[in-house]
Amino acid sequence: MNKIVLILDFDGVITSLNIDWITVREEVSRRVGFRVESMLEFWERYFNTELFNLANEVVESYEFEGIMKAKPYDDVKTALRSFDGLIYLASMQSERILSTFLQKHGLKDYFKEVLGRERFGSKLRQVRYIIDREDNAGRMILVDDSRRNISSCQVLGIKCILFNRRAGDSLIRLINNLRHLNV
Repeated sequence: MNKIVLILDFDGVITSLNIDWITVREEVSRRVGFRVESMLEFWERYFNTELFNLANEVVESYEFEGIMKAKPYDDVKTALRSFDGLIYLASMQSERILSTFLQKHGLKDYFKEVLGRERFGSKLRQVRYIIDREDNAGRMILVDDSRRNISSCQVLGIKCILFNRRAGDSLIRLINNLRHLNV
């Protein structure tokens, strides 16, 4: 049987970054010369442009501060260790930030690949890339805390799970359920 491919988001699933996104958007807006209402929309629209690079520089400095104080949720390491499949990290944080955090907390080796915003600009592009790489996978499951990301990726025909730590969702419970359901 082919392996399950699990695609995990970072902020909200692996850890919680304490970043003031309003301040970040204000600073990005000043830097790019127009009002930015949504970073996700900005990344998608200005992917591979100079504006993207300018904004990335600003956001990465805030993300770096955030990961220095952040820790993985308590169940993360156990959940990753217990999963018998492939795991990708797909996040709209920068790859440098993601790798730094994973290395710092001994989590890097659990992931087949870490995908950040610089190479893809959107969650949809990240998931398409993984689908292309893992075309013989048994099943793909995206776990994300953003309704927007879930909605945009459902069109790809993979299982999408809206994950909410504040509502009591647990990564270890989710992975155990996948194992018991034989998904």
